Amino acid sequence: MESDVVMRGKMYKIVIQSKMASRSIVWLFAVLLMAAFVQHSGAEFVQLDEYYRMPKIYEYDDYDRCVAQAPLALADDAVYCVARTVIKPDQESSLWRLIETFSNDTKRHFRHDHLDRGFCIERCRQLVQSLDGQTADALYVGKFDIPFPYIINADAFNNVSGDRERYGRLINICQNYALRQQYNLSGYTEIEYCTGPKRTVPMDGLDISFLIITALIALLVISSTWYDHYTSKQLGNEHYKKDLPCRKTMVLTSFSLVRNWYRLVSRSKDQLNEDLKFFQAIRFFTFCLVVVGHCGDLFTASSFANTQDREAEYYSPLGHVLINGSIIVQSFFEMSGFLLSIHFCTTQAKMKRISWIAILVTVGYRYIRLTPAYAFILLLHATWLPKLQDGPLWPRGAEVERNFCRRNWWTNLLYVNNYVNADEPCLQQAWYLACDYQLFTVGLIILVAVTKYKKYVVHIFSVSGVVAILIPALVVYFKHFDGVFVVTLQAERFIYWFDEMYHKIYIPFHTNIGCYIGGVVYGYLYYRVRTSDNKGNRSGFLKFLWYMTVPCGILTLMLSMIFYSYNFEKPSMWIALFFPLHKNAWALFGAIVLYGIIYNYNRFIKSVVNFPLFVPLGRLTYCAYISHVFFLKNFFYGTRDIAYFSHVSMYTKVISVIVASYILGAIVALTLEFPISALQKHLLSKQLEKHSKPEPPRENNNISPPSA
Repeated sequence: MESDVVMRGKMYKIVIQSKMASRSIVWLFAVLLMAAFVQHSGAEFVQLDEYYRMPKIYEYDDYDRCVAQAPLALADDAVYCVARTVIKPDQESSLWRLIETFSNDTKRHFRHDHLDRGFCIERCRQLVQSLDGQTADALYVGKFDIPFPYIINADAFNNVSGDRERYGRLINICQNYALRQQYNLSGYTEIEYCTGPKRTVPMDGLDISFLIITALIALLVISSTWYDHYTSKQLGNEHYKKDLPCRKTMVLTSFSLVRNWYRLVSRSKDQLNEDLKFFQAIRFFTFCLVVVGHCGDLFTASSFANTQDREAEYYSPLGHVLINGSIIVQSFFEMSGFLLSIHFCTTQAKMKRISWIAILVTVGYRYIRLTPAYAFILLLHATWLPKLQDGPLWPRGAEVERNFCRRNWWTNLLYVNNYVNADEPCLQQAWYLACDYQLFTVGLIILVAVTKYKKYVVHIFSVSGVVAILIPALVVYFKHFDGVFVVTLQAERFIYWFDEMYHKIYIPFHTNIGCYIGGVVYGYLYYRVRTSDNKGNRSGFLKFLWYMTVPCGILTLMLSMIFYSYNFEKPSMWIALFFPLHKNAWALFGAIVLYGIIYNYNRFIKSVVNFPLFVPLGRLTYCAYISHVFFLKNFFYGTRDIAYFSHVSMYTKVISVIVASYILGAIVALTLEFPISALQKHLLSKQLEKHSKPEPPRENNNISPPSA
């Protein structure tokens, strides 16, 4: 009788799973049909002959030719200015009506009434001098009401006010002469910044301090490496692979380059770290995808010729895989939450209790580990970055960064730069570091709570999940936002500095908490399942879900296209709920992927992600991440010519940025991150024990925290 009940239960589960699989397939085809429908339902992209009637968005005089004319002109005239032009509305012009109509689709098109221009002052002076006074006065257009952000604030650059007084009228007339001649239009032109061969940034005390700090680090590394070699006692390489019995010696060898190299390439000896080794590969691939997205942003923020190709991508579902790829950062959040949970559970298993004060100690411990390398790169941006290159776009990439870093460095080092002065970012990618740091604190609070109140584990996690959905839903509803983070080309031109949705929904921690909590919950469950020697569920249904995760993830990105193609009425309850569900679906996809890799659903994929090379690459990802914008600025803003956007040219730069970032990241990791981590281990490792009571060691306990 009992066996019959068991059999009926199994049959019932099989039927339910079959129904769920069928429903999944139906939903999958529904999404595919929706994507196909959207592809053909939106307004057709404008005909190219009509498109080419509009003024080019990016157009610059030859910088090197302008500079070469410097010896022939007065010293003050050897200047090159970059300006923004806003075309003046003229309803009698058919071309203006085309520009207005096309630009009104703000989600998929550039504002073609908003132009970037580079002017050689000597050329403009010669042109204006050839005009009579009445003609020049007629060409000048004063500032009119402009209903959108059109220029970077003057205080982001050096000496802009003086340049506007000297050259503002000259450039205004020069630009309007070209607009009248070619398009019979006029516009207001305002200087954003000026540059030239004699406009170098003078060296100051902060620049010298960077050199001194770099020299001190190098001296520490050399001295520590020599001392480590001196104490090796002919033990060979094995000396560097293990801790020394003397604590003082370990402190003195913390900066040893050879010892830190072996820390980078060594393999873990405990089973849990070995099981989760594939996380390093996922870290590496996720970082590569992040660089792809940032390169796409920088193409638009700098300049490129074929703007129509970029706009045409907004009409293709496949194009939206790249356009909406910013959601990939949720994978980082989920991994962070998962590893925090595993680390916490393995530590808690060795303790009788963990106090609330341990949260403060742990947060401080993390601060000390992460900040030195971060501060070093920040100081590099604030000092020597502007001195590396010149060119028409270089001040926009480097001078602005220098000024913002000197002004707002404290927001970065306090990890509040995603809330405070986020429209004047230093190391803009560091919003993620601030957000992750804040989420780390929240995750710790939740884990301590479920440890202290074990009867309410389900309740605590459930409330956390509801809050994670409710907060972004409320923000979307009351701010009248769309159901996804809409990446507009106009916002990309200023790298989202003026984009409200970026500031209110993309970078705050309270709107990104969902995937992090998902990772915390999944890590908690995995630890419980693993310690009970469960081999995992290997049912056909779960394997089917695992194989469908990547296609479903791609379709999720394509699904975002509906919010670009249609302007839904807002505020809307369904849009408010769609946003967190769509965003947090990434946590579900990530959990399924991790589950399948952990329990070896596909041996080939498991062997790829466990390839030994990914271990050091994964460990270097943090330093590569904080370094990569340094190279983005050099590769994109250091150019003299207007680039041509193509996938080949973009991925060429992606590869260059990744390789260069890992080279600099390896240097910073081996000389700062790893040594500071080693010093922490030897000097501060006992601080947590003051707030907890260790249990006697358990038999066969081979679980230790994974490398994070």
